[in-house]
Amino acid sequence: MISDVGQHQMWMAQFFKYIHPRTHLTSGGLGTMGFSLPAAMGAAFARKDFPIVSISGDGGIQMNIQELATIRENNVPVKVIILNNGYLGMVRQWQELFWRKRYSHVEMFGPDYVKLAEAYGIPGFRASLTDEVEDVVKKLFSIEGPVLAEFKVVKEDNVYPMIPAGQTYNELMDVPDNGQSSIEDEQESDLELVITSKG
Repeated sequence: MISDVGQHQMWMAQFFKYIHPRTHLTSGGLGTMGFSLPAAMGAAFARKDFPIVSISGDGGIQMNIQELATIRENNVPVKVIILNNGYLGMVRQWQELFWRKRYSHVEMFGPDYVKLAEAYGIPGFRASLTDEVEDVVKKLFSIEGPVLAEFKVVKEDNVYPMIPAGQTYNELMDVPDNGQSSIEDEQESDLELVITSKG
């Protein structure tokens, strides 16, 4: 499993159950959008005995999407997954939580990824509803060679827990009760905790 950079990277780290060591490749905190697709190609050449899955957001995939041509030309058996929320999701989340929803340059325009995959000669599938996910995943792994699957996800879903900039692990932000939060809210609650604990 090779993750790009963004919310999908966090979800992948939180929810994917790893069985074998060294099977989660990621650029970590370097923020290298576009990392997943070329890294997946390298992994596929190195481990021909192992299924290779590239997971990207709709922002990151467009950084190196031309590599679909390389994948098709060399028949590299990478399974390409795109989690599409129509945003640079991680940046949007920070702007929501810390900049009072003053969104700037985070809404994404993207192509029809299924048609784009087919234009490169790669089978493409899409799941827009939860009920469609299992069927698309089965198709993804039942076809030999490269395959692309796009999953439409909630536009403004956030990743929790998260650590705000300059904070430490013991200052994790968890899911807010009211579904909304900001750095001001967190600072106020921290202040209340200190006052309460000091009596």
